[in-house]
Amino acid sequence: MGAVPTAFVVPSVTVARVARTRPVAEDGALLRAVLHSRRLVLLRALLDRLSHADTRPDEKEAVAGHRRLLEQADRHHPSAVRTALGHPFVGVHLVAALNAPAHTGPDELAAHLGAVAVAAALHARIGFRTTVRTRDGLLALPGVGAYRAGTPRVRLVAGPHSLRLTPEGRRTVTVWPRSRTGTAPAGWWEPWALPGGGARLEDACLDRATAAAVGLPAPRPHPWGPRAPRPWPARWRAALTLLTSADPPRAAEVAAQVRSLVPLPPAAGEASSATLRAAPWAVFTFLPETASRMAEVLVHELQHSKLAVLGEAVALHRSGGGAVHRVPWRRDPRPLGGVLQGAFAHLALADLWHRLAERPGATPTARKAARVRGEDYRAQVAEALPILRESDRLTPAGREFAAGLERHHAELGRHGAAPSRPVPL
Repeated sequence: MGAVPTAFVVPSVTVARVARTRPVAEDGALLRAVLHSRRLVLLRALLDRLSHADTRPDEKEAVAGHRRLLEQADRHHPSAVRTALGHPFVGVHLVAALNAPAHTGPDELAAHLGAVAVAAALHARIGFRTTVRTRDGLLALPGVGAYRAGTPRVRLVAGPHSLRLTPEGRRTVTVWPRSRTGTAPAGWWEPWALPGGGARLEDACLDRATAAAVGLPAPRPHPWGPRAPRPWPARWRAALTLLTSADPPRAAEVAAQVRSLVPLPPAAGEASSATLRAAPWAVFTFLPETASRMAEVLVHELQHSKLAVLGEAVALHRSGGGAVHRVPWRRDPRPLGGVLQGAFAHLALADLWHRLAERPGATPTARKAARVRGEDYRAQVAEALPILRESDRLTPAGREFAAGLERHHAELGRHGAAPSRPVPL
């Protein structure tokens, strides 16, 4: 997989520009490069942990086979492997494996590595034969699909356009190519493509233990069958249409960066949406009731992903200090990092609603309501800015970031959100 990348140097002008929340092509490219670098570091950390584990010969050979498969895929189609490694659930697998207790068996750790290797090889469309350990009887391949095998291991045989799975002691099933009926084999599920971008609707590509290891609610057995549930693609499309009418650069950013839309079960907690630091570019959410609410969720959570990735390249604040800061968008006190994240996300929402107020075709009533909503978000950010301004825990880069937030906040107050031309992403 090549050498471990060197640390990224992020210029202060870039940090301040990202803080303004506005989409810029070169910033998006930088964040994707940072994330790829981080994934390679995590992969090598997992391989290093496995190399020092007390493994049986068969376990050692399984790890070596997964590594060879990754390297073969990378030689054949490096850009496809880069895309595969950037999938949010790859991060979940790697973080779950690296955070596993010291007594975790190497076979269990290798299951995460095998899932990532197979997903990369399938993206690269190479032929291979391998055996992967399941977790909870589920073969979960990030960004590809999941198979409820019900056995400890599954044998996979793949070609450029084919995939066959053989659970231990059971008959082989053909995933690709489809049968004449076009239906998937029993127990197999794939993410659904959402219109207008590269995002997929997916909530079954993680097993229960992996989800729990990173704080996600337990995945449900998938109830929807071969078709995506109708409200989700329609709501997604309506949100992108609304964003395009008001803010084409923002719509392009959402379409380019969001990889996964993950439905939250009703009992997931108080928050209506969330982002996981281990899984940037995934949006976890209940079904928003309207297109404007879906647009809010996508813009809000995308800022959290952007800041999580930026934080892998440059430290914005020093750790410690405790959760002592009161902010208007949360009932509980927040640590400084939470204030920074919230101010960034809410500034983007203020920007969004000011632009929605100016969109062509909006009625006077809709314009007034959008301005009120935008000013409400701007007022919330105004309460948080003094916390950042007065903190002694921000790094120099963090102070640049806070200054960028403050400048854009002031511009919204003076002029609203001025129209801008689309920025290619």
